[in-house]
Amino acid sequence: MGFIKGGLLVIVSVLFFISLLLMNSLLVVSLSLDYDNIKTELVPVVKDTLKENINVSSIIEFEKYPLMQQYCENLSETGEYVFNIEGYTFVVQCSSLSNGAEAVVDSAIDNFVYEQYYKEYDCKFMDCFKEEKIPIFLVSEHSQNYFYGKFYYLLLSSLVLLALMFLLIEKKTNLPLIAGPLIILSSLLFAKLESLLLWIIEKLASSPINVGDSFKFLNLIFVQSSKVFLIMLIIGIVVLAFGIILKFFAIGFKINEFFLKFSKKEGKKESEKLDKIKSKVQKGKKK
Repeated sequence: MGFIKGGLLVIVSVLFFISLLLMNSLLVVSLSLDYDNIKTELVPVVKDTLKENINVSSIIEFEKYPLMQQYCENLSETGEYVFNIEGYTFVVQCSSLSNGAEAVVDSAIDNFVYEQYYKEYDCKFMDCFKEEKIPIFLVSEHSQNYFYGKFYYLLLSSLVLLALMFLLIEKKTNLPLIAGPLIILSSLLFAKLESLLLWIIEKLASSPINVGDSFKFLNLIFVQSSKVFLIMLIIGIVVLAFGIILKFFAIGFKINEFFLKFSKKEGKKESEKLDKIKSKVQKGKKK
């Protein structure tokens, strides 16, 4: 029976580790897809992508810019010029026109990124790859909610597996000593993940291989990998430290129990000696 429980414990521990890896990955993506985290890094990527796919810079500079100047001439600086390029809607503030065509392009793309991030997509996550020409939905609130949902599912799975480990382990106080190192180990993959992905993207960019637009957004959705590494590393260390403390307490209790037993034995011997002395005194009195 002990062999079967030991084998099951190994299997459940491996599943727990895999669940942690997947959970950490989804947490990285979910945190990375917060708008405040990605807006500064997303704009240049979107700008390059739009240039390659719909030539947005040239269209704005040579076609739309003169029309904007005419449209905004009689409007206040708070006015907006809205236009459409190949199914994508762009909004430009009239106040940006005074800074030149390049500033207008930047303003249009800034607003475009904001609108696309908070846009309500009708498609499911996987179906959006087919419906969207440029996969900007990958860095949207729609995707963030999708990954958060999967993260909570895996968090629950990890807790269930942890509970199974508790049931299977012989000495319950050993659970933190097993779970802690597994949590620490699962965090190490994310220590340099962002740097690794950036290196891969740069290598692929300089190669003749066409990686597609989706791959360009890959590094953006892993920008919080170092943060997740620190979070999980700290949790793992705390759990491991708790297990070590439990072990020390267990040893302390055993030492204390030993001395209590020893003192009881010594007390019993002293009591027996006193009883013998009393018995001899009483016999002497009777004589």
